[in-house]
Amino acid sequence: MKIAVHLHIFYLEMWDEIKEYLHNIGHYPYHLFVTLIQENDDLIHKIKEYHKDTSIYIVENRGYDVGAFVYFLHQIDLKQYDIIIKLHTKNKVGYDTLINHRYISRKNWVKLLYTGLLGSYALFIKNLYKFKVKQNLGMIGSQYLITSNAKNTKNVKSGVKDFMIKLGYIKPEKITFVAGTMFMIRSHLLQQIKDNFTINDFEISDPKIKDGTLAHILERVFGCLVVANGYTINGYDKNYYFECASILKTIRHFIYCRKITNHNYLLIKICKIPIYHRKQL
Repeated sequence: MKIAVHLHIFYLEMWDEIKEYLHNIGHYPYHLFVTLIQENDDLIHKIKEYHKDTSIYIVENRGYDVGAFVYFLHQIDLKQYDIIIKLHTKNKVGYDTLINHRYISRKNWVKLLYTGLLGSYALFIKNLYKFKVKQNLGMIGSQYLITSNAKNTKNVKSGVKDFMIKLGYIKPEKITFVAGTMFMIRSHLLQQIKDNFTINDFEISDPKIKDGTLAHILERVFGCLVVANGYTINGYDKNYYFECASILKTIRHFIYCRKITNHNYLLIKICKIPIYHRKQL
């Protein structure tokens, strides 16, 4: 199977960590496409030294990693590849996020996204094998981050349904996607994204905005397109340590929860009862 890997690097310091995950692809041939929002000769040299078959582009800081991914789609012929692997850097600092009834720290969220795809050479090969033998498999992500929970979509639900109609589909009854937008996908399923969007459609990225942008809408649309075309989204990773730790974290969050809401309010709850709610500067 022919593979293209797209990596959007916003947090430059994460390259050394990401390189270790890419190492788990082993000697399997792939073309690496990297997008950066600014020139960095030292990093570019390190990337090309690590993987010779690499193309690097400087893009506008629009639409976070999704805008850069759409830019990448316009640089390739999707018919030349069977599988696209989408990766990006992600901020590890912040409050826990509730996904699939589990509280996940930002650090663990990043780790799960990467390990679900490239956690080991054996898992990477297993993921490819699943694509070969399961003809109805369209997308792979971490099993812990594939979600259909309405709470994870409520701020963009109407936008997702409007865009699915625009792309020629009926409104999805259920929105299933990989929270965090790192996945392996059959390349032909991205053709409609390429045909209907460019990086110029996206807003300038603002780290203060946590949800509700076109990028957040398309994060869900990727999954909806997979399902609407008759394919499934699956994950084949297993992390017993995370599963046990998440139980303890859920208990802790029941007793004391502190987070920043999507509307930039600091919210503190004790035993599920809100005791503090104030707008952050």
